[in-house]
Formats: sequence, C-alpha cells, structure tokens
Amino acid sequence: MSAANIAPISTDRLTLRLLTGSDAAALHRFRGDKEATRFLSHPALTVEENGRRLEERLAQAEASTSEWFNYGWAIILQESGEIIGDGRTWNSSASPISGVMAPGNLPVHQASLGYVLHPDHHGCGFGREAAGALVDWLFGERGISTVFAGVYEPNLASMNLLKSLGFTQDRYVPSELDNSAGVFPR
Repeated sequence: MSAANIAPISTDRLTLRLLTGSDAAALHRFRGDKEATRFLSHPALTVEENGRRLEERLAQAEASTSEWFNYGWAIILQESGEIIGDGRTWNSSASPISGVMAPGNLPVHQASLGYVLHPDHHGCGFGREAAGALVDWLFGERGISTVFAGVYEPNLASMNLLKSLGFTQDRYVPSELDNSAGVFPR
C-alpha cells in the first residue's frame, strides 16, 4: 500500500495522518523536549537530529509495500489543528540511505506500535485515543494479527494505556539489550 493511498484516521477529538516534510517544527516541540522523550529510545533531539529523523520516516513511508511498511503519523487536535504528538506503525526495517524496505524482526502479519505526546497533553486520554486508532488501523486496514509495543519499565502511564487497549505483557527485555522493559502484544 503506497503512502499516497493511506487516508487520515479520525477519532472523536483527533486526526491522525501520515507525516509530511512540513511537520518538522511541530514535531520538534516534543521530540526536542526532555520530559516528552524521557521514556523513548532517544534523548531530546536537536533541530538537525529531528529533521534527519523526519526525513528517514518519510523515506520509509514512501518505500513501504503492501507487506512491509513503516509509517510515521502526526497526531492532530481536531479543535485547533495543532500537532500534539506522533505515532509510528511498522513491521519492517528500511535503509535510510537506499529507502529499500526489508523484512524486520517480525513476520509479515505482525507489527509494532509507538507513540509520544507533548507533555502539555498528557493525562487527557489523547494517547489512548491515538494508540487505539492506530491499533484498529493495523488490524482493519493492514490485516495484522498481533501488535507489539515496547515500553520502558518506569513508564506506568504507557503500560496502563496499553493494558486498557487489551495488550498483555509478553516478555521483559533488559534495557541494556533493547532499551525497552516490556513488550505488549495484542
């Protein structure tokens, strides 16, 4: 499925759409924030690092196929149009240089989920709404049978969010091996 053929997802309060090149400044508001990134696999990003990360996400989306995909999503408040976070759905790996998609560590019928919100929007249910919409999209649009999400052990809010969506703890991976403390398949 080409990135151009992926329609935005609407929820009660949010719109999720694929990232675009014009999202860099909005993404940096939280990707460059120490509080927002404290439970992510990367520290707060500089403007340049954020730009490179966005370029990589766009190349991965463009190289995605019907089987192997890697999409970055803007999480937008419908009321204001503000980007308050981003999500990611993927089952592949891609070379940032060549943009060629390749199978990742998961079988084609499984996928991973990631998400982050600006701290100003924590505790409002936006994370659950966005993550739930992406999980529904993975099952409904991509035909995925199992979704995984890695969570740092101290991030109880994210663990509880995933549990509320029906995820169960599958295994514990020490941070020195994977930078995640819990993996939740659904």
